[in-house]
Amino acid sequence: MTERRLGTVLTRQFSRVAWATLAGYALLVVASFAVAAEGVLRRSLEHSADVVQSLVGAYADSTGGGGGVMPAALAEQLVGMGAQVVITRTTVNAGGMRQVYFLSPGMPAKRLEGLPAAASPDDVRQSILSAIAQRARWRYRMLHRSVGPFDIYIVASREPYLLALGGLVLAAAVLLPLAALGAARGARRAVGDALRPLGQVATETRAIEPAELGKRIGSPTGQAEITELADAINRMLERVDRGHRALEAFTADASHELRTPLTHLRAQVQWAATEGRSPADVRESLAAMERELDRTTKMIDDLLLIARGENRQLALAHAPFDLSAVATEVKEITEAMAVGRDLEVRAGPSAPLRALGDVDRTRHVLLNLASNAVRYTPTGQIDFELRSDGGRVGVSVRDTGTGIAPQHLERIFDRFYRIDQSRSRALGGAGLGLAIARLLAELQGGEITVESTDGAGSTFTLWLPRVPPLPKGEEDTR
Repeated sequence: MTERRLGTVLTRQFSRVAWATLAGYALLVVASFAVAAEGVLRRSLEHSADVVQSLVGAYADSTGGGGGVMPAALAEQLVGMGAQVVITRTTVNAGGMRQVYFLSPGMPAKRLEGLPAAASPDDVRQSILSAIAQRARWRYRMLHRSVGPFDIYIVASREPYLLALGGLVLAAAVLLPLAALGAARGARRAVGDALRPLGQVATETRAIEPAELGKRIGSPTGQAEITELADAINRMLERVDRGHRALEAFTADASHELRTPLTHLRAQVQWAATEGRSPADVRESLAAMERELDRTTKMIDDLLLIARGENRQLALAHAPFDLSAVATEVKEITEAMAVGRDLEVRAGPSAPLRALGDVDRTRHVLLNLASNAVRYTPTGQIDFELRSDGGRVGVSVRDTGTGIAPQHLERIFDRFYRIDQSRSRALGGAGLGLAIARLLAELQGGEITVESTDGAGSTFTLWLPRVPPLPKGEEDTR
């Protein structure tokens, strides 16, 4: 997705969110206003009902009961309230029948017309409510309250606050699109400003060619996230550049290493093909070619092992094993390799040590370290020593050979690296042994350390994770 397309998508999403937020806010304001207005109107009706109730309660006729006629003073007070007030009174006639009368200002109580003679007060209430509701509909709000023989009906208009509510809705309908448009423009500008450093990073990244892996992206300012992204890309470029340089060096070294045996093989073929060679000479030449092919095959196998290990395609066990037993086995093999040479192979006594890893790969690493010790120690001694360091256990292979100069210590684990090119090749080494040893150690969660003094020998130590101790009460049956 391009920066422009990403900016369009983000702006559209932000605009949708802005529209939804503003619309929701407008609806919330309108609904809150309507609820508040209804609450104010109801409180006004309740107050009016309280006043009417107090006036009606204070009125009595000559019989001591509620008067049958609404006095002028009460009528003036009710009219002055600015609300439509309807008061009915329920009485019982001489025949014991309940009758409902309507009290109007300045007029005696009169019987409500249009109702059956046997209409109950509830029937009267329902008739009045339906009449008011039919006439007023949603524009009015009505409150009914019973006060002894009297029923009070107060009706107030909703029009004042409905006009204000309509104005509010109209303002929201007009201002909402303007606000959303402004939010969209602001979002477009904000997204553009936010994506500008990202576009710079993308442009600089696309400009880096395969031959320019040494170039780096200038860290943009103003946004910590984009700066962090640029730094991450620079770190990735550093790793790619380092791997690219290693691949180039490996390709050059592998080509050089393969060229030597191929040149040798060609020379042997040309020599054997010359006329006059006896069968014995041809057989000797073929034997030399076979030895060279064996060395080349071993080198290719080692390269495949390294490639599989670096790509995490090499299957290694991760199980407890006795490291001291492996060290003893390698020590015995080293004694066999030192037969006929002025070398003494020794191993100090130690308690059994259990490591976590692959026993076969560990044996491979120790044999590589031991064969190097035999190869570069003409006379002297080779010592095997078991070591322990916190959560690690290890085996040290110490020799009294030629040692390694300080300037070579950092590179002895590189592929095809030889301290003495001619001497190493004469001894049969391809410069891959220590690279394989370090790789196998790291794949098991360990490492190889080296200490060396030029002319006084070297000490290589293979470190592996220690087997964690079992909880108390459990027996180790591994």
